[in-house]
Amino acid sequence: MKLYKELAKWWPLMSPHTEYEEEAHLFLKIIRQYHPAIKDAVEFGSGGGSNAFYLKKYFSMTLTDLSPDMLEVSRELNPDCLHMQGDMRTIAAGTEFDLVFIHDAISYFTDKAELLAVMKNAKKHLKQDGLLFIMPDQYMETFEPRTDHGGVDKGGRGMRYLEWSYDSDPEDGVTETEYAYLMRDSNGQITHEHDSAKAGLFSMPEWERLLADAGFQAHFERVEFSEEPGSYFAIAATQLK
Repeated sequence: MKLYKELAKWWPLMSPHTEYEEEAHLFLKIIRQYHPAIKDAVEFGSGGGSNAFYLKKYFSMTLTDLSPDMLEVSRELNPDCLHMQGDMRTIAAGTEFDLVFIHDAISYFTDKAELLAVMKNAKKHLKQDGLLFIMPDQYMETFEPRTDHGGVDKGGRGMRYLEWSYDSDPEDGVTETEYAYLMRDSNGQITHEHDSAKAGLFSMPEWERLLADAGFQAHFERVEFSEEPGSYFAIAATQLK
């Protein structure tokens, strides 16, 4: 996506970190149910670092992402966190953690083999009693076509976006999202861009089977966001003995 590359500098105006406080604390509550003594964590696909901005207050965080441009955005927000560039399927952070945290970046994988690779790599990064926490955007059981919009003004610049998610082929396990961006720079010049993304659409039993293949037991936990309609479920994955 352009948003994670040449348009990454606009990310804080499209999705400001202040909009993540509620969800970060909802995630923390679930994490503590399964591992009340987290001391260190690694996030795969950390993006702009918005969840880490809140979670790092409770344990140390190492932030990893495929996009060097998004890591630069995150470094501005989280200068106190270690940042590493790499693919979550293969990255090696060089140590083990109490927690591997994966937010919605995992939704971009449309192939089960790629998902399994992520899960197996997460297990390599966990201590013996470590926890894998995943927050997919959608499941086959919960997906509904939707539109969304947002954006803010800050520092003399502004951005607004329109997002449209749909499933053009219910049989292929993939959904599509189209984005329209309007951006105003500090000189008042307006530009616009179009962006597209695909996301995997897997059932909860499929997630459960893949996690079992990687050595985990999946626990689905409902997450209720005050500003987000629809059904959302996080996965707290404990390691099989």
